[in-house]
Amino acid sequence: MATDQYVGPVDFLVFAFPDGTSIAAGLSAVLDRVDAGGIEILDLACVTRNDDGRPLRIRLAEMDGVTPTQISQLEGIESDILDNDDLARIAAELDPQHFAVAIVYEDRSLASAAAAWTAANGTELFSGGVDIDDLATTIQGFDQ
Repeated sequence: MATDQYVGPVDFLVFAFPDGTSIAAGLSAVLDRVDAGGIEILDLACVTRNDDGRPLRIRLAEMDGVTPTQISQLEGIESDILDNDDLARIAAELDPQHFAVAIVYEDRSLASAAAAWTAANGTELFSGGVDIDDLATTIQGFDQ
């Protein structure tokens, strides 16, 4: 969890699936990262769309293959960081008979380094992501 001295980058991930697909293996991988302290889940939403395209939330307990253990570990994680506008954008991208899983998470992979630097009187100045298009352009420049 974020502290007064350190907040890891916050990011999101959205995957779409055909109806009836089990997301259990992916949830296990996410929970492994949580247990290892690599991430903290800030919000999780499963969403589909109704016939007129409006988003509909799906409870984890209604998802194929999701185990009772996964449900109990993720119970109450929905914080509504993913608001109605976010869910509408996700639903608009879904093909018919598809659903999406959206996760907002804090990257905690460098938390122990941040704690050590804070203990050495360091102060976090910046944190954030790198634009993937900028990264691809830079990498392509190395290949030439």
